[in-house]
Amino acid sequence: MTKSIAIVGSGPAGLMAADLLLTLGYSVSLFERRGAIGRKLFIAGSSGLNITNSAGTQEFAQAYSGQPLSFWLSILADFTPSDWTSFIESHLDQETFLGTSGRYFIKAKTALKFVRNWRDRLVKLGCLFFLNHELSQMDLGSPSSDPSGHPRIQLKFKNKQTYDFDAVILAFGGGAWETEYPIKWPQLFSHFGLQVQEFKPSNVGWEIHLSPDFFKEAEGLPLKNIVFSSDKGAKKGDLVVTAYGLEGTPIYLLGASQICHLDLKPDLSHTEILSKLGRIKENLSPLRRVKKALNLSKAGESLLFHSLKENKNLSLEAMVDFIKKMPVELTRPRPLAESISSTGGLSFSDINDDFMVKSMPGVFATGEMLDWDAPTGGYLIQGSVSLARATAKGVQKYLAKSQDKGSP
Repeated sequence: MTKSIAIVGSGPAGLMAADLLLTLGYSVSLFERRGAIGRKLFIAGSSGLNITNSAGTQEFAQAYSGQPLSFWLSILADFTPSDWTSFIESHLDQETFLGTSGRYFIKAKTALKFVRNWRDRLVKLGCLFFLNHELSQMDLGSPSSDPSGHPRIQLKFKNKQTYDFDAVILAFGGGAWETEYPIKWPQLFSHFGLQVQEFKPSNVGWEIHLSPDFFKEAEGLPLKNIVFSSDKGAKKGDLVVTAYGLEGTPIYLLGASQICHLDLKPDLSHTEILSKLGRIKENLSPLRRVKKALNLSKAGESLLFHSLKENKNLSLEAMVDFIKKMPVELTRPRPLAESISSTGGLSFSDINDDFMVKSMPGVFATGEMLDWDAPTGGYLIQGSVSLARATAKGVQKYLAKSQDKGSP
């Protein structure tokens, strides 16, 4: 008899786990609490779906938190970035390309066809989809009720529907981009004595302390090719001015509630900038010389003007110092609902090496609902699908043992 598996959640982890298990010959039912699948893929793909990164093996694995480096090296070796892009091109009929930033994207401008093609593929493989099904309870049967010694798992949903399965994969996702807080799914584990770590925002914009006039002038404008630094380190890249502060990879990685710094001209040394300003023969103030000689962006000029406050007539030396190490006061991160990812979730200490919840036989957890994190740039989605593949193999191993025990 074909073993039946439930997957709860239709993000990249849930879809990938379903895909592998279907190709292995299992019966798979996928449950989603919303009326459509792949919501976070649509959110991620709103400005171009970044699927993975071209970083080398060691650098790639070092981008992840929550588990030792050896764990991530093993997970990524089992389903590599190359495996993922090949899967997308061969099975989802989506072209991928390598951007100048070292990130891989799908060629389509949105995630619509990506999600639709994956859904169609899963349907052809035999997947049953259950939309508008929000899980409300999990019941584990008695091992004595099954010849294999493994209990069937009963899932109850808020729409009063109930289903039984041989194994269940939970792929709820993390705390980012949710619409309801506090997040409800951690309550499902309280009956089993598990404490889910609190979700906190990660890869999120930060509010900064500057006058409202700055935001009126610069909102939506980019700060390109800058270096952002804090006590956590320094990162070169681009930022965007928002209505409240700054967003972008450097600040996602290194943002902290403190006085941080920007180098507005990292490709020019202090001496080179001073020389450019000194070559202007007109009798201009240091700020006017900067505007004429350094070709700062509109956002950069506005940030410089409003950050100087009453010190706009600095000496040339002091002005160059300020440009190379401009103080920016970060006050607080934006809320979890606006974050790209989150820290927190189900602890790895509560699952075994096959991703099965230790106190819940037959129940597995995967993807961003586990307590790990990574920067933007394709690492999050790669981590999710690689974890999902490993989890699906853990389910296969569990069910194979179950079948062996049940054999006469």
